[in-house]
Amino acid sequence: MNRTTDDWIDQYKKKGALWTHDGNPKRPHAFLTLGKHSSGFFNSRLVVSDEVLLRDAASDLLELFANQGGDFTKVNGIVGPQTGATKLAEYISDQICTFSRDGVCFWASPAKSKYEGPKSLIFSHEDLCLLPCESILLCEDVLTTGGSVDLTADAVSNAGGIILPFILVLVNRSGLTEVSGRKVIALIDRPMPMWTPDECPLCKKGSKAIRPKDNWVRLNTGY
Repeated sequence: MNRTTDDWIDQYKKKGALWTHDGNPKRPHAFLTLGKHSSGFFNSRLVVSDEVLLRDAASDLLELFANQGGDFTKVNGIVGPQTGATKLAEYISDQICTFSRDGVCFWASPAKSKYEGPKSLIFSHEDLCLLPCESILLCEDVLTTGGSVDLTADAVSNAGGIILPFILVLVNRSGLTEVSGRKVIALIDRPMPMWTPDECPLCKKGSKAIRPKDNWVRLNTGY
Protein backbone atom coordinates (compact mmCIF):
# COMPACT_ATOMS: atom_id res chain seq x y z
CA MET A 1 0.00 0.00 0.00
CA ASN A 2 1.08 3.55 -0.67
CA ARG A 3 -0.49 4.75 2.61
CA THR A 4 -1.31 3.18 5.97
CA THR A 5 -4.54 3.77 7.88
CA ASP A 6 -2.83 6.53 9.90
CA ASP A 7 -1.60 8.09 6.65
CA TRP A 8 -5.15 8.17 5.29
CA ILE A 9 -6.46 9.75 8.48
CA ASP A 10 -3.76 12.40 8.09
CA GLN A 11 -4.90 13.00 4.52
CA TYR A 12 -8.46 13.59 5.72
CA LYS A 13 -7.15 16.01 8.34
CA LYS A 14 -5.07 17.88 5.74
CA LYS A 15 -8.15 18.20 3.55
CA GLY A 16 -10.15 19.51 6.49
CA ALA A 17 -12.42 16.49 6.01
CA LEU A 18 -12.36 15.06 9.55
CA TRP A 19 -14.43 16.84 12.18
CA THR A 20 -14.96 16.08 15.87
CA HIS A 21 -17.04 18.04 18.34
CA ASP A 22 -15.03 19.94 20.97
CA GLY A 23 -17.68 19.79 23.71
CA ASN A 24 -18.74 23.44 23.35
CA PRO A 25 -22.56 23.41 23.56
CA LYS A 26 -22.68 26.44 21.24
CA ARG A 27 -21.17 24.32 18.48
CA PRO A 28 -23.67 22.24 16.47
CA HIS A 29 -23.17 18.51 15.99
CA ALA A 30 -23.80 16.10 13.11
CA PHE A 31 -27.24 14.96 12.04
CA LEU A 32 -26.70 11.67 10.16
CA THR A 33 -28.75 9.40 7.94
CA LEU A 34 -31.70 7.66 9.56
CA GLY A 35 -31.92 10.50 12.09
CA LYS A 36 -28.89 9.57 14.17
CA HIS A 37 -26.73 12.24 15.86
CA SER A 38 -22.94 12.15 16.20
CA SER A 39 -19.95 14.03 17.60
CA GLY A 40 -17.79 13.18 14.59
CA PHE A 41 -17.93 13.18 10.80
CA PHE A 42 -15.77 12.24 7.82
CA ASN A 43 -16.59 14.52 4.87
CA SER A 44 -15.33 12.38 1.99
CA ARG A 45 -16.67 14.90 -0.50
CA LEU A 46 -13.50 16.92 0.17
CA VAL A 47 -11.32 13.88 -0.57
CA VAL A 48 -13.22 12.50 -3.56
CA SER A 49 -12.84 15.85 -5.32
CA ASP A 50 -9.04 15.36 -5.38
CA GLU A 51 -8.56 13.10 -8.40
CA VAL A 52 -4.94 12.22 -7.65
CA LEU A 53 -5.74 11.29 -4.06
CA LEU A 54 -8.82 9.31 -5.11
CA ARG A 55 -6.79 7.27 -7.59
CA ASP A 56 -4.34 6.43 -4.78
CA ALA A 57 -7.30 5.43 -2.62
CA ALA A 58 -8.66 3.14 -5.34
CA SER A 59 -5.25 1.51 -5.71
CA ASP A 60 -4.84 0.96 -1.96
CA LEU A 61 -8.35 -0.47 -1.67
CA LEU A 62 -7.69 -3.00 -4.41
CA GLU A 63 -4.46 -4.04 -2.69
CA LEU A 64 -6.34 -4.57 0.57
CA PHE A 65 -9.01 -6.48 -1.38
CA ALA A 66 -6.38 -8.82 -2.84
CA ASN A 67 -4.65 -9.28 0.53
CA GLN A 68 -7.96 -10.31 2.12
CA GLY A 69 -8.86 -12.97 -0.39
CA GLY A 70 -10.41 -10.99 -3.22
CA ASP A 71 -9.61 -11.61 -6.88
CA PHE A 72 -10.07 -8.49 -8.98
CA THR A 73 -9.63 -10.48 -12.20
CA LYS A 74 -13.07 -11.99 -11.48
CA VAL A 75 -14.73 -8.59 -11.03
CA ASN A 76 -16.80 -7.54 -14.05
CA GLY A 77 -18.15 -4.29 -12.62
CA ILE A 78 -17.93 -1.83 -9.73
CA VAL A 79 -21.06 -0.24 -8.30
CA GLY A 80 -21.32 2.58 -5.76
CA PRO A 81 -24.33 4.74 -4.86
CA GLN A 82 -24.66 8.28 -6.16
CA THR A 83 -24.76 9.52 -2.57
CA GLY A 84 -20.97 9.77 -2.72
CA ALA A 85 -19.35 6.76 -4.36
CA THR A 86 -19.79 7.46 -8.08
CA LYS A 87 -16.24 8.67 -8.70
CA LEU A 88 -14.80 5.99 -6.42
CA ALA A 89 -16.56 3.30 -8.48
CA GLU A 90 -15.17 4.82 -11.67
CA TYR A 91 -11.59 4.97 -10.38
CA ILE A 92 -11.62 1.44 -8.95
CA SER A 93 -12.92 0.28 -12.34
CA ASP A 94 -10.06 2.13 -14.07
CA GLN A 95 -7.51 0.45 -11.79
CA ILE A 96 -8.90 -3.01 -12.53
CA CYS A 97 -8.90 -2.30 -16.26
CA THR A 98 -5.24 -1.33 -16.00
CA PHE A 99 -4.13 -4.48 -14.16
CA SER A 100 -6.46 -7.22 -15.44
CA ARG A 101 -5.57 -9.26 -18.50
CA ASP A 102 -8.60 -8.42 -20.61
CA GLY A 103 -8.79 -4.84 -19.36
CA VAL A 104 -12.57 -4.91 -19.02
CA CYS A 105 -14.43 -3.72 -15.91
CA PHE A 106 -17.38 -1.35 -16.10
CA TRP A 107 -18.74 0.90 -13.37
CA ALA A 108 -22.26 2.05 -12.54
CA SER A 109 -23.91 4.24 -9.93
CA PRO A 110 -27.61 4.00 -8.99
CA ALA A 111 -29.49 7.10 -7.87
CA LYS A 112 -32.23 7.61 -5.28
CA SER A 113 -35.65 6.75 -6.64
CA LYS A 114 -37.99 9.72 -7.03
CA TYR A 115 -41.07 7.55 -6.63
CA GLU A 116 -43.07 7.44 -3.42
CA GLY A 117 -42.74 4.43 -1.16
CA PRO A 118 -39.83 2.70 0.58
CA LYS A 119 -36.36 4.08 -0.12
CA SER A 120 -34.68 2.51 -3.12
CA LEU A 121 -31.92 3.11 -5.64
CA ILE A 122 -32.39 2.76 -9.38
CA PHE A 123 -30.02 2.48 -12.35
CA SER A 124 -30.25 4.36 -15.60
CA HIS A 125 -31.43 2.32 -18.60
CA GLU A 126 -27.87 2.32 -19.93
CA ASP A 127 -26.46 0.87 -16.69
CA LEU A 128 -29.24 -1.72 -16.43
CA CYS A 129 -28.03 -3.26 -19.67
CA LEU A 130 -24.56 -3.84 -18.17
CA LEU A 131 -25.51 -5.71 -15.01
CA PRO A 132 -27.29 -9.02 -15.79
CA CYS A 133 -25.20 -12.11 -14.86
CA GLU A 134 -22.08 -10.01 -14.15
CA SER A 135 -19.97 -10.27 -10.96
CA ILE A 136 -20.27 -6.96 -9.12
CA LEU A 137 -18.07 -5.48 -6.40
CA LEU A 138 -19.74 -2.84 -4.21
CA CYS A 139 -18.05 0.33 -2.96
CA GLU A 140 -18.96 3.25 -0.70
CA ASP A 141 -17.25 6.45 0.42
CA VAL A 142 -18.30 6.38 4.10
CA LEU A 143 -20.01 3.45 5.81
CA THR A 144 -22.25 4.75 8.60
CA THR A 145 -25.15 2.34 9.06
CA GLY A 146 -24.85 0.12 5.99
CA GLY A 147 -28.22 1.30 4.72
CA SER A 148 -26.96 2.77 1.43
CA VAL A 149 -24.89 -0.34 0.74
CA ASP A 150 -27.93 -2.58 1.27
CA LEU A 151 -30.00 -0.41 -1.08
CA THR A 152 -27.20 -0.60 -3.66
CA ALA A 153 -27.06 -4.38 -3.32
CA ASP A 154 -30.84 -4.59 -3.78
CA ALA A 155 -30.60 -2.51 -6.94
CA VAL A 156 -27.84 -4.75 -8.35
CA SER A 157 -29.75 -7.93 -7.51
CA ASN A 158 -32.96 -6.57 -9.05
CA ALA A 159 -31.00 -5.86 -12.22
CA GLY A 160 -29.69 -9.44 -12.36
CA GLY A 161 -26.15 -8.81 -11.15
CA ILE A 162 -24.17 -11.24 -8.99
CA ILE A 163 -22.85 -9.47 -5.88
CA LEU A 164 -19.41 -10.44 -4.59
CA PRO A 165 -19.03 -10.85 -0.78
CA PHE A 166 -16.95 -7.70 -0.26
CA ILE A 167 -17.53 -3.95 0.11
CA LEU A 168 -14.67 -1.52 -0.59
CA VAL A 169 -14.95 1.60 1.58
CA LEU A 170 -12.88 4.74 2.06
CA VAL A 171 -14.00 5.17 5.69
CA ASN A 172 -15.78 2.69 7.95
CA ARG A 173 -17.12 4.67 10.90
CA SER A 174 -19.84 2.12 11.72
CA GLY A 175 -17.87 -0.39 13.79
CA LEU A 176 -19.27 -3.12 11.52
CA THR A 177 -17.01 -5.78 9.99
CA GLU A 178 -19.63 -6.88 7.46
CA VAL A 179 -22.96 -5.76 6.04
CA SER A 180 -25.51 -8.41 5.09
CA GLY A 181 -22.75 -11.02 4.99
CA ARG A 182 -20.38 -8.93 2.86
CA LYS A 183 -16.95 -8.21 4.31
CA VAL A 184 -16.07 -4.55 4.78
CA ILE A 185 -12.62 -3.58 3.50
CA ALA A 186 -11.75 0.02 4.41
CA LEU A 187 -8.81 2.39 4.22
CA ILE A 188 -9.90 3.83 7.57
CA ASP A 189 -11.66 1.85 10.31
CA ARG A 190 -12.63 4.38 12.95
CA PRO A 191 -15.91 3.87 14.82
CA MET A 192 -17.61 7.09 15.83
CA PRO A 193 -20.44 7.48 18.36
CA MET A 194 -24.02 7.66 17.11
CA TRP A 195 -27.12 8.33 19.18
CA THR A 196 -30.84 8.69 18.72
CA PRO A 197 -32.07 12.25 19.40
CA ASP A 198 -33.44 11.18 22.78
CA GLU A 199 -30.08 9.65 23.78
CA CYS A 200 -27.82 12.38 22.37
CA PRO A 201 -25.68 13.93 25.15
CA LEU A 202 -24.87 16.94 22.97
CA CYS A 203 -28.56 17.76 22.52
CA LYS A 204 -28.97 17.61 26.29
CA LYS A 205 -26.24 20.24 26.63
CA GLY A 206 -27.99 22.55 24.17
CA SER A 207 -26.02 21.78 20.99
CA LYS A 208 -28.10 21.69 17.79
CA ALA A 209 -27.96 18.80 15.29
CA ILE A 210 -27.42 19.89 11.66
CA ARG A 211 -26.63 18.22 8.35
CA PRO A 212 -22.82 18.25 8.23
CA LYS A 213 -22.11 18.41 4.49
CA ASP A 214 -24.52 21.29 3.99
CA ASN A 215 -23.19 23.16 7.04
CA TRP A 216 -19.48 22.32 7.03
CA VAL A 217 -18.32 25.88 7.65
CA ARG A 218 -20.81 26.28 10.48
CA LEU A 219 -19.55 23.12 12.19
CA ASN A 220 -15.95 24.26 11.95
CA THR A 221 -16.27 27.94 12.77
CA GLY A 222 -15.08 29.43 16.05
CA TYR A 223 -17.51 29.62 18.98
